[in-house]
Amino acid sequence: MKNKSFADLILRVDKTPTNKFGIQKILKIPSDEVCVLYLGGNGTESLRAASGNAKIIEREILPNLPTKVPVYAARYVFNDDDLEFARDVNFSKQGYNFLSSPRGQDFVSVDDKNLDLVFKKNVLPRIMTDAGRARKFSVAKENLENLYVAFDGNLDEMQGQMNQKLRTEMMNLGYSLSESFMLARAIRRNSISSDDLKFKYIANIFNKAILPRISENGHRLPTDVAVSRVRKLNVVAHCHGAFVAQQLEEQMANKMRELGYSAKEIAQIQSQMLVVSHAPVVPLGKSRFRVISFTSTTDYIAARPKNWVTKYVRYKQWYEQRKVIGGDWMPSCFLEGKNGDVFVIHNAYEPRANGRPNPGEHQNAHYVPTPRQTDIGMFMNVVAGNILTNGIKNSLSPTFVPLPPTEELILGEKHHKSMQNSFEKLKRAGRLFMADVYKFATMRIHELQMKKERDNGHKNQNIGAQR
Repeated sequence: MKNKSFADLILRVDKTPTNKFGIQKILKIPSDEVCVLYLGGNGTESLRAASGNAKIIEREILPNLPTKVPVYAARYVFNDDDLEFARDVNFSKQGYNFLSSPRGQDFVSVDDKNLDLVFKKNVLPRIMTDAGRARKFSVAKENLENLYVAFDGNLDEMQGQMNQKLRTEMMNLGYSLSESFMLARAIRRNSISSDDLKFKYIANIFNKAILPRISENGHRLPTDVAVSRVRKLNVVAHCHGAFVAQQLEEQMANKMRELGYSAKEIAQIQSQMLVVSHAPVVPLGKSRFRVISFTSTTDYIAARPKNWVTKYVRYKQWYEQRKVIGGDWMPSCFLEGKNGDVFVIHNAYEPRANGRPNPGEHQNAHYVPTPRQTDIGMFMNVVAGNILTNGIKNSLSPTFVPLPPTEELILGEKHHKSMQNSFEKLKRAGRLFMADVYKFATMRIHELQMKKERDNGHKNQNIGAQR
């Protein structure tokens, strides 16, 4: 991995004859300023693209505020291959939430604590069938060449442990010594140190936007000061921006520990960071930030965790595409707590003329109606706008006021009772949806277990017949 990357932060300013686009690059965001920071998708590679993201906030959110607040946006430049590796390893490292993963992953994060488990779950099945037999060498080789590993620790030492386990199991299965060494080399070629995933562009943003809120002149701040400063920063993330926000959270926690904050203080301070996340590509329900997300199941661009929820959704979509079932299998809902604090809908836009999903399912990060949106799509724009607006208004309080619960953030200027009832309905629908996922996962796990027992039974019968 080359891991050559950088990031800039820009501020939206008034256009002038010498600044016709209204873009000002900045060295850092003032530490005690109420503001919005926009972390866009991985296509935000130019200053004008970053400015376009900030313009959405300027036009659709700022008019609803009692005073104008600065809007900043990030642009980043990095290697797309690094991005794919890092994002998928992040799913492995953070956990797939929504129950466990239904199968082994192609990108895994390994440390001293989980090395044995990862080997059993992600490596061994690539060389051994469910019936306990060796796979054909060519198949095993291809399987292992499609496995990518990030080792969190001493790279040479951990690679050696993994390869020793692999060679031992291969010899037990009857592979030759030369074959075992060839496959061990495949793992070595496709593995890196987790330090290689600590990208400079993330550090650039952290130093310019987050570090001044938690430290001064290299020293920690009083907890009440850090809490107040963090509450004044409101983040909008779209797609890859959610990954950036998650990485910023991790760097922030590490730095705060280094500065001498206690675990309780870190949790308290990070809880005041509001992130409104559109089409996120990270594990949800894992953050100490207040991350409230919006996603559509018809968004085929966003990377999804390979878990039982994703498997359930793809299963239902397969039948829907063949018109066996309608779209009512996916109710509009809100999944709470460990399930993500995420609003999920079937589709935010009418499909295109050829029946394919509208690109807006992924690209939309607006707070006002846009062409061809469904009623629920427009409603979600309003909800997201209310959350961001109320978060900023809370930041503008003369003295620190904790970030309100989601039940309050969703409320607009009027129709409070109607909005509260809608939110309760979405939460109930979310609980029913998750119950359906659990039933689906339980059924599939039972089927897999039965298949494994049948395969083992056939294996034992064959051994008995040979004797």
